[in-house]
Amino acid sequence: MFKLGKFIVLTNKESFQTILENDGLEPVETYHFYFFNQLRAKYTIAKVLDESAKIQLFENFEGKEYVNHIAVKFFERFETIEAAREELNEIVKASGNSEDSVNSKLIKSDEVAV
Repeated sequence: MFKLGKFIVLTNKESFQTILENDGLEPVETYHFYFFNQLRAKYTIAKVLDESAKIQLFENFEGKEYVNHIAVKFFERFETIEAAREELNEIVKASGNSEDSVNSKLIKSDEVAV
């Protein structure tokens, strides 16, 4: 049987909110992504505790609010927290691979899921 990874990365932006209060998840670390010194997103690495958990997502698009409940099985999974961190660096191009990376910063928050 195929084994799913233990960790997922959840995103919160101004128009897109992921509800982190969930019995099926344990938030582990939260990072703030800044671009040109403006907070653009918050990423939370969470450990999956319940494979049947659903994650609640709120989106505000063109003046309308949408709510979705998405099963964790549809999220990209990572075996280790280090692998999830590597993915974050790829997402924000903070690893120095692009010209914009000089203006990108990924900063670990002192608090989880803020």
